[in-house]
Amino acid sequence: MLCTDKIIAVYRGWHNFERAHDGAEIVDFDLTEMKNADSFESREEILAALISLAEQLDTNSHEGEFLHDKVKASIAYLRAVLGQPIPFHEYIRDTLGVSITVFSDQELLAARNRVNELLSEFGMQLKPEYKEDFETRLTISDPEQIKQGITDQQEFWLARLRDYGVPASNRFPFKVEFVKVDAYWSNWINGSVAEGITLRINIHPRKKYELGRPLMLCLHEICGHALQMSLWKERIAEGLINPACGLTTVHSPEAFVCEGLGQSVADFISDEVEFPREFWLSRSLQYYTLMVLHNAHLMIYESVPTDEILQYATIRLPFTSPVVIEAEIRDRRTDPLYRTYQLTYAAGEHMISTLIRDLTSDQKRLLLRELYLTPMTPQQLTGLAHTVKAH
Repeated sequence: MLCTDKIIAVYRGWHNFERAHDGAEIVDFDLTEMKNADSFESREEILAALISLAEQLDTNSHEGEFLHDKVKASIAYLRAVLGQPIPFHEYIRDTLGVSITVFSDQELLAARNRVNELLSEFGMQLKPEYKEDFETRLTISDPEQIKQGITDQQEFWLARLRDYGVPASNRFPFKVEFVKVDAYWSNWINGSVAEGITLRINIHPRKKYELGRPLMLCLHEICGHALQMSLWKERIAEGLINPACGLTTVHSPEAFVCEGLGQSVADFISDEVEFPREFWLSRSLQYYTLMVLHNAHLMIYESVPTDEILQYATIRLPFTSPVVIEAEIRDRRTDPLYRTYQLTYAAGEHMISTLIRDLTSDQKRLLLRELYLTPMTPQQLTGLAHTVKAH
């Protein structure tokens, strides 16, 4: 049994509870027309409901396994919110559904060399003395220009995905809001059947937008998350996906795969589409930055002194303000969600880029289509990639 109605009721009830008590929102996208929601008086009551769900779920199907791992992640996350101590690497496995390791010095060097190769086209290197020139020549700050760069070309890029075999609509109706949030993210997109989709563009001083970043965000947020969620919504309405899969969360294994997809859209279609050099520079710089912060993140939970962590990251990220690095370390240390969720970006991108490295164009098309159409955990994604490669 997948106890669909009960899963939806518990997650909606938990989401409503947190909204009423100034907690972090639980449901990112709500893609089902079903209206049921439980009422809870405490987080302990919610935890008991989640544990009961986990005991009832049958894992002998793809969706059953997916939902079981999702509920298991929610149990771990809620226990962390309640202050219960959970060993860090156990918490990672339970919430993200995958083990996380550091990026090696060789991997970091290769990523840095790629950044320098692209910077050299603009007469720069990833060194402190070029930071001011980089910010003057290769970043933008006008909110409307950033917004237009993200939204205006969506039809072109959705058409390119359609050419690649993904059943993409021409464009998506969504509203755009500017916000100033002291957080790591540049954009956040979420929504529901009832309220529609909202894209938030963060213009807090902590955030910098390189010239190529708006296109990156178009691919990640619109051609990645919005397209994927619209396809899940359609398939739920058609009875092809269990409705319980349509209440997405960002503390669970699905987030690892969804963020990995958002980060990797360009990798799938780059053989057939030419991207501007500013895009590749922004993409490579972001990936390298995330790799360094990923390693710094893991150092936190190896009890490395904070000043050593800050020094490690600051030396390697000369274009990133020390204040921003300090904020990154703070968030990853103190927030039960960011404790693992912020590891999804670099690790998810790395997993997918590794899985598709030796695939043919046809195999990549098949894998990309399934990534858009089917909810899956990292383990299920790995199994699918191996199956695709074998055939």
